[in-house]
Amino acid sequence: MASSLSNNPFARRARLPCFNNDDGQAPKDKNTPNHFQMPGNSNINDAITIKPAMKETEELLASEMSQLSVQERSKAMDDLHCVGVELQETTEMIQKSLAEFEEAVQKERNPIYKMAINQNRAYEEDPTFRLRFLRAKLYNVREAVRTMISFLEYKAKYFGDDKVARDITLDDLSEEDKQLMLSGLFHIQDGRDRNGRLIVHFFGKLLSRCKADNLIRIGYYIMYSILSSIPDVQKKGIVAIYNDTTQPGEKFTMPEFNFIKESQGFFASVPTRYSGMHYCLQAKSRNLMVNNALVSLFLKGLPQHDRVRTRIHYGSIMELRYQLQSFGIPLSTIPFGVQGNIRNDILNVWLDRHLEETNQRIRFYQPDAAWGWSQDMEIESKRSKQPQHGHCDKNEDDAIEALGMEVHDSMWASSTEVGPDDAVPMNRTTGPIEPTEMDVLFGKGYRLQLHPGNVRFREFLEQRRGEYEGTPRQNRRDIAIKFAQMLRNNGVRFLQKAGSEEWVESDSAQAETKVAQFFRELRKKRSK
Repeated sequence: MASSLSNNPFARRARLPCFNNDDGQAPKDKNTPNHFQMPGNSNINDAITIKPAMKETEELLASEMSQLSVQERSKAMDDLHCVGVELQETTEMIQKSLAEFEEAVQKERNPIYKMAINQNRAYEEDPTFRLRFLRAKLYNVREAVRTMISFLEYKAKYFGDDKVARDITLDDLSEEDKQLMLSGLFHIQDGRDRNGRLIVHFFGKLLSRCKADNLIRIGYYIMYSILSSIPDVQKKGIVAIYNDTTQPGEKFTMPEFNFIKESQGFFASVPTRYSGMHYCLQAKSRNLMVNNALVSLFLKGLPQHDRVRTRIHYGSIMELRYQLQSFGIPLSTIPFGVQGNIRNDILNVWLDRHLEETNQRIRFYQPDAAWGWSQDMEIESKRSKQPQHGHCDKNEDDAIEALGMEVHDSMWASSTEVGPDDAVPMNRTTGPIEPTEMDVLFGKGYRLQLHPGNVRFREFLEQRRGEYEGTPRQNRRDIAIKFAQMLRNNGVRFLQKAGSEEWVESDSAQAETKVAQFFRELRKKRSK
């Protein structure tokens, strides 16, 4: 059945710069299952799946897409392809929604909420706690209240009634939970996507190693205690990637039905919005059959917002990696290698660093082992000195009368533009320096290339390649100076080795040369 181009969910996207082609229509997406491959005169319901083993899941996703308006489809595609915008808020909007939230929660008269209020009213009525649910549900107050109630019920069930109205810390996890967390069951990638969003990986083959209560307690700690506390995660959401990395001869075991249902209900209650979901499946018939049941059952428990932002990718491990790259996922820090092996050299680096910064500690690897894996895992926990429930931004401060929490924005997601008059004098540190995750380290070698500051430096410049290449050759040095200054203004240092061990800060000219050199090398690679 034919339909007009206006009914094609890709019609609007065809006008975006990243979807340009000669005939004015969206290019065919080789990563997309058949039900999304639509020429301009095709209807979404006409699609025929090319993966019979995944028929149930693909038809579910196709059905969800067909129920959306053109505008809703466009927003979903923008989020998937890293061109969406973060949640926009005003002080008035926050104030109004918090007032409506209070009114709605009083009408619920739910026993779990009463229990929480009796234990710690200040904790449960903290505006920053409620804002997590409002933002996750895009300020749909009724949905936010229902999600919070469900969240408290799961918290009581898996951590105990006495912990409903307090923070959950490492001390609340069992030793088995901690060991599973170290295994990479959940992995926060040390490098954001093109839109500055955090990326969380789930390794399917590890699911068979844990029980539902392990998965939910670990999931609570990672998804709520850590990720949901970050303001730009609340506003941008996260990207979730499910990885089927089974090796040849390795059996993929389907978790039990009750395990899936219980996990599904819990993850739907966590106030973390999925802006993109990718299921990476190897094209093995048995794997696909098992994953079809697993994925379709899990997706059915998630909101429509999340389901329509889902992509299923098929192929070899190498093909899956490059398919993810086309959706803005940086390969340099992706946690599985070209053979499907979990990369222990970078496993949990982001998490370990985050816990150190928040006064908690899990030592995943020996500092002197060149990013190697340590079997002697030392785990210790300290209470975070940060305010409960996380940070606030300016609008939150205004809306809830300046709670005094520090803004925690990602410099790399949106560095401040500068002009000639905005330059900040470079106050160089003359003595030895201990590098941080934000610093750019000069030098060669695999380890330096994986340094978080170097990874973000490359991503930062990649996003601005068009401006550099669109500038006349004689003026490109000025652009390099501008970008180097933007980074320095946001606290980035350019460090080089002095002797065999010590790091010292480079001068402005060296930093600017480093920027220009990156663009030259990038141009050479693209011309090959």
